[in-house]
Amino acid sequence: VTRKAPLAESCTKLSLKVPKSATLERLRSELAKYWCRSRPSRPSTSVPDAPTAGPSRSGTSPSSSPPPLRRPSRVRIPRVTSNTDNEEEEVDSDADDLIKQYGVEGANAEEILGYDDDEDDEDGSDDDDEGASTSDEEAAHTAFKQTTRVQAVRRAEGNRRIGGIRTQKAVVKDFNEWQSIARKQGDIKDAIIDEHAILLYIEYCAEREKKTRRGVPIPGSRLGASQLKKLFFGILRIRKTQDAADPGLAQRRPATTFIVWEALKNRMDEALQRVRNGLDEAEDAPDIRANTFLAEVTDEQLQKIGYGFLSHRQLRLAIFGHLAWSAQHASGNRGDDFRALKLAELQPYIMMHPDLRTSIFAVLGLQGEEKAGPRGMRTVINPSYSAFVANKNPEVCPLGAFAFYHHYIHDVMDVTSTLKIDWSINKSWRQIRVLHGPKSPNTPYNEQNLYNLYCKAVVSAGFTSRMKAHLPRHLLGYKQEKMGVDKADTSKLGWVRGATYFDTYAPALPKKAILGAAGFKVDETYDPVWTRVHVPQKFLELICPKAESIRDEIAGSCEKRYRSGLNVDLFTDRANLSGAFNYWQMVIDLRPYAFQSGAAIFQKCPKSVIFRLPAFCDTDVRNWMKSTFPSELSLLQAKEGNPVDLLLVQNAVLRKALEDLYRMANIGDAKLTRLTQLLERRTAALSPAQGFS
Repeated sequence: VTRKAPLAESCTKLSLKVPKSATLERLRSELAKYWCRSRPSRPSTSVPDAPTAGPSRSGTSPSSSPPPLRRPSRVRIPRVTSNTDNEEEEVDSDADDLIKQYGVEGANAEEILGYDDDEDDEDGSDDDDEGASTSDEEAAHTAFKQTTRVQAVRRAEGNRRIGGIRTQKAVVKDFNEWQSIARKQGDIKDAIIDEHAILLYIEYCAEREKKTRRGVPIPGSRLGASQLKKLFFGILRIRKTQDAADPGLAQRRPATTFIVWEALKNRMDEALQRVRNGLDEAEDAPDIRANTFLAEVTDEQLQKIGYGFLSHRQLRLAIFGHLAWSAQHASGNRGDDFRALKLAELQPYIMMHPDLRTSIFAVLGLQGEEKAGPRGMRTVINPSYSAFVANKNPEVCPLGAFAFYHHYIHDVMDVTSTLKIDWSINKSWRQIRVLHGPKSPNTPYNEQNLYNLYCKAVVSAGFTSRMKAHLPRHLLGYKQEKMGVDKADTSKLGWVRGATYFDTYAPALPKKAILGAAGFKVDETYDPVWTRVHVPQKFLELICPKAESIRDEIAGSCEKRYRSGLNVDLFTDRANLSGAFNYWQMVIDLRPYAFQSGAAIFQKCPKSVIFRLPAFCDTDVRNWMKSTFPSELSLLQAKEGNPVDLLLVQNAVLRKALEDLYRMANIGDAKLTRLTQLLERRTAALSPAQGFS
């Protein structure tokens, strides 16, 4: 029998449960099992009749049609009841066993039992193999689950910050180079990252030389402890993808055993000791004062570093470098933290002085971007607040640096036209970075470029430090201690997070630390003298002249959209645009700081490239910076006096007042003593003892 139809009908009559997609071979096997199981109950020596073959199904036959087969003679099939045992016996369906079982020999045997050489060719286009079909479905489902896991891992990797993604690419490149070498040498057999591969890779990294950005080894150098740690966790991220593809790897070939951890810690400790003791041929041992509280930087050195940023030849880089240097000193952010700040996250704020009487204009950085790990399972982004206030020194004032920056991006670069921003739509400008790349404002500024800016500024100042973009944060604690700020307040500065209460509900601004970073003590009056120098109104109109029109347009856009018939709630839409409105109000409020801070910088660096900004190219502005500003500032400083001198005078007055009070108290005490003696002498006669004498 070479057709499925008669065999399927027989299975149906015998109540055999066979899937509709069962192949010819499966049907024969099921019938053979049933006949062999039912044969002892009906002993018979005659061969059962085969069912009449049904009509052949229409369909296209293979190109090489087999020769016609000789039909077997019609025989009857004995009817058997469908009540069978539940236990099925394993029956070999091999042709020889079946022929021997049924006693059929000769040329008719293979045709009666349905075994011929051409059945696969004839039915190959119509029937699928049942075993293969089932296994294919299982394999497809398994592959689907594997793909889902791998995609989830890749999506999680893509959720990292750009710097982490770039670092991971470098780790993958380095690991692939080592893996190709190790496989050629026979150290590893496949690409699976298990305990053996990790141990070999750690050994390779600990003993190899450092490489330049182009992959050229640096003779006599070794990788540091932090680099070993970064490479180790980088290959664990590769292993995470392998675990997603094959969950059984964790049991068969584990990766993070205690042997691996001990080997990593041992190599890291060796790297630390090697650097500290100066065992690397290419590098000298670091200064023993490095990374201690003795590693102080003088104010003169910091001033020279700041001038180094202003001396850059490119306008954009000079503005970015000056902004990063000034803002990091004020906020306590590290270099990579400040790179994450976006333009829309800059918002004005009126901060109350701890004396609760003085109002301070501040710019807040509502930073919401952070590493994926610390976010955890939070469903709301609570921003970290970075506060920028006017500094006592106008040369490093962050508000003046922000004013330079806004003048550049709006009047020189014209970011509105470049990105076709509609300021009434928040998402049209939400991705702009404060420090951005040269090609697109939405691209973060490369961390290596920021590092290079710091390197040039530090070198120009003749200062040596292993820290570059993190130097302001490193020096913050020592400077805050001089200002009398408690270390608990200093630790809250920068891009840090605490509990939900402190992030969401309580005032999240460490005011003492903010004032200390600006050069003011808590008990000192906050009033930067240079901010009181008057700036002519016509100068202010040179910076962002369209700011008022854009601000008014944002304020009126809600009403216009409401009147145009759009289904927009007026109050809700205005509330949604309050951030954009306040941003442009902040740009307007920052205008005076640009001229005041710029004039102070002009006295020290008159050839700085920042004075190529359009507002500073005006002749009247130049004359004002050269003559008017210095004279008015000197007059204000003379009237203000030295805070130290005023403090001494105040102490002298208090001392004199206390001395007068002490002298008056002594005089009063003497008078009181004399009055007491007089009273006792005059009342002595009235005492009971005198009366009976």
